[in-house]
Amino acid sequence: MTRNRLRAVILGIGIAGMLSLGASVTRAQGPFTAAIGGFTAPQFQPGGGEWARVVTATPKWIVLENAAGQQFPVSFGAIEVFVIRWPANPRLAAPGTLAEVTGIDLMNGSVVAGHVDLFEGSARALVTPTSLVLASYNRALNRNNPFQVNVFGRYSMIPGEEWMPQRRHLVGALIAGNPIVIAPPRGPSAMVVPGAGGMSVTQVTIGSPSFVRPGDLVWYLPVNATPQTLAVGRLVVHKTIPLAQFVP
Repeated sequence: MTRNRLRAVILGIGIAGMLSLGASVTRAQGPFTAAIGGFTAPQFQPGGGEWARVVTATPKWIVLENAAGQQFPVSFGAIEVFVIRWPANPRLAAPGTLAEVTGIDLMNGSVVAGHVDLFEGSARALVTPTSLVLASYNRALNRNNPFQVNVFGRYSMIPGEEWMPQRRHLVGALIAGNPIVIAPPRGPSAMVVPGAGGMSVTQVTIGSPSFVRPGDLVWYLPVNATPQTLAVGRLVVHKTIPLAQFVP
């Protein structure tokens, strides 16, 4: 991924300046700003995650570089949810693996999707088996809800929503890898059909500092900034090799 695609929301400061509380700060336009330890903290827009690269990684800290080339430290203790995505082959998945997908519902037992996540071992605690029908702006549909279904038995929609395809969100047991077939907690199994652009598959694991390396691509969701660290609500590290090929 090129640098111009790593469009950052956060405008941070260098690690030395952040830790010494003595550096100047490049400011961005946004609603969040506060004086911390005698200087103005980095500002960022609410609700949006962004991409960055790992510059330095230690057992307690990582340093991220945003699209503007600015670097800022993140303490692993200041991350709320930390996971890693590894390229995966669903045909090699371990027994008991859970799969998660969201895609267009063909209403014939198949879902068209461009990506599937797999969860093995302890990582299965990250998801909950479910089967949801999604319409319009990702509303979960329920035919037993009188506020969603009109007198003609059709879902009530606001103007424009009728053009959006029905989608399904599934989390269930992976019972086949080629093609991918997912068994939700209730109802029939669903086959996942690759979209026009193909389909990627990743194994999601619980994050560990020992897995992070300089150069890793990450997606992060900033929530706050202190004199010592950027607080992150979500940190997803994207690896380029399968977990089985990783050498600690």
